[in-house]
Amino acid sequence: MKNNIIAKINDVLVKQPNTIYAIRIVYNIYRDNINIFFEHYKIGEATISQQIAQLEGSEKGNMVDLAKQITQATQLRVELVAFN
Repeated sequence: MKNNIIAKINDVLVKQPNTIYAIRIVYNIYRDNINIFFEHYKIGEATISQQIAQLEGSEKGNMVDLAKQITQATQLRVELVAFN
């Protein structure tokens, strides 16, 4: 699972000048699932967000480790949303 997500990130990651890239991992409390988004934007432009994975809510406890692994593998900023 983790290697699959990192492979998808590497597939969509095309580094361009003056572009900021990030990964956002969002827990949806109403559906009890986790969505992982690849986001990028050029300075002064709108953010483009693309869903790259959806996981079951039971994986919630593993997301901090997944975020660290994504950061180590891709050097991208990872943000966890609604994991209180």
